[in-house]
Amino acid sequence: MHVTALHVRQFRNHKEYRCRLAATVNVIYGSNGSGKTSLLEAVCLAYKGTSFRGHDKDMVHRGSEWYRVSMSDTSNIDRVITFDNRGERARKQWTVDSKNTARLPQKFRYPVILFTPDDLRLIDGSPARRRKYLDDILSQLNPAYHTALRRYERALVQRNRLLKTRDVSGDQLFPWNVILSESGSMVISTRRQFVKTVNDSITQKYQQIAGVADEDEVSVEYTAKDTSAHALLSHYEDCFERDRLQGYTTAGPHRHDIQVSLRGTPAENHASRGEVRTIILALKYIEADMIAAQFGTSPLILLDDVFGELDSTRQQHLIETFNNQQIIITSTHPIEGIDFAHQIRLAEG
Repeated sequence: MHVTALHVRQFRNHKEYRCRLAATVNVIYGSNGSGKTSLLEAVCLAYKGTSFRGHDKDMVHRGSEWYRVSMSDTSNIDRVITFDNRGERARKQWTVDSKNTARLPQKFRYPVILFTPDDLRLIDGSPARRRKYLDDILSQLNPAYHTALRRYERALVQRNRLLKTRDVSGDQLFPWNVILSESGSMVISTRRQFVKTVNDSITQKYQQIAGVADEDEVSVEYTAKDTSAHALLSHYEDCFERDRLQGYTTAGPHRHDIQVSLRGTPAENHASRGEVRTIILALKYIEADMIAAQFGTSPLILLDDVFGELDSTRQQHLIETFNNQQIIITSTHPIEGIDFAHQIRLAEG
């Protein structure tokens, strides 16, 4: 499946804009502020059911109270998203295959791999950002992971609430400790398996995009060791006094992290911006590979301002790495040297 046409009205920068899309590489180029990223957001909204930038009211064109996004693809199922902020209550509706729903049904969602400049902070940003990265991709790959994560998060809220009360006892916390242990064990083991799978191919993908020598090795390490529910339960019980004094749960998968290394040293301290960008793109390629293996279909690849700080060789290698998949790239200028790319000029306003 690939997207064939996009039409937006009263969406972000655009009063109205439409374009046709090719099955392979599409480059949407224009000056800063012309609305390139907004078009990627519209595609993401139509196929994932969520935006990566904000809320519906933020997407409405200045001076308007509604927006409309229409998408066509080779599945012959048109999809339309409308949002209307007029009246007492805002209304949002998906129309897919002539059926109207308030949310995008799971059966009509399509896997999307997204790169934005904000992803560059994955390496040297907060542990929370890296946990969100793991949770987002694993929730897309494994619905059971998403269920376990939500169960863990709900139990964590309840346990933390009890820890803030006076004279809380271990017996009061025990039921929540059990839920945290069972769901947390699944979260940790799935994350560790994902990291193992990433390590099996990330060096190869990095070298493929970068066109570098064999000594440029990349590795990813998950910081937690214990994965069994029994070990986690013992840990929560052992931490009772500390957690009671702190007023929150101090250990568990909500506190874990991953570390990315390049050439045996932490990438956050030693990798250049171009190397960091290449590492992130290698991770995105592995995501695409895993989604294709899981669902038997290639995801849409959305790359926002991806070519900044990549030389022409890495640009070419990147495109070749994502071959046989539909790619939509945004750029401030046409991408030279890619003869088969469909270049779309976006005029400001």
